[in-house]
Amino acid sequence: MKRVLLVTALAIFLAMPTVSTSQTYFEAGKSYVGPSIGLSFLGSALQFGANYEYGMKMDFGMVGIGGVFRYWGYSEDFGGWGGEDYSWKYTNILIGLQGNYHFKMDAGSKIDPWAGLVLGYNSASVSYDGPGGYNWASPSAGGLVLNAQGGARYWISPTMAIRASIGYGSLSYGALDLGVDFKF
Repeated sequence: MKRVLLVTALAIFLAMPTVSTSQTYFEAGKSYVGPSIGLSFLGSALQFGANYEYGMKMDFGMVGIGGVFRYWGYSEDFGGWGGEDYSWKYTNILIGLQGNYHFKMDAGSKIDPWAGLVLGYNSASVSYDGPGGYNWASPSAGGLVLNAQGGARYWISPTMAIRASIGYGSLSYGALDLGVDFKF
């Protein structure tokens, strides 16, 4: 499933045109912020988040730098001995820095494709939920995350866009996100 999503996203980005003389929607000196909802590849859980990006013009093109925040949780249920059920519950809070390269599009294009990296920390916790009397040690969780991501914005107005992205990285972290971004 993960490979199919990754290959599909890559095919979409390779099919997009990348030759142009100007960009009108992603601009240097502007901020882009918005909420997101996604499907985490860890436990197939819904994740909720926020994105921030600041546009900058560099010698090699347009880039955006900023931050990401994600929250998701899930559990794994098991049948225990003697008919008793137990589960492990996982909670994840990811805070990271992102850097994205924005591909050039034809002047007036409402599509803003990008690819980039996220370096973050997943502050995760794991807990046992089941019958007492067992001395289960909680497994380790969380840590540094390096994530490759790609996505695109579709501008529905000069200051509001619908955003879709897919990413995959270390600690088996990956997600398919949808969101709304506001430019100011």
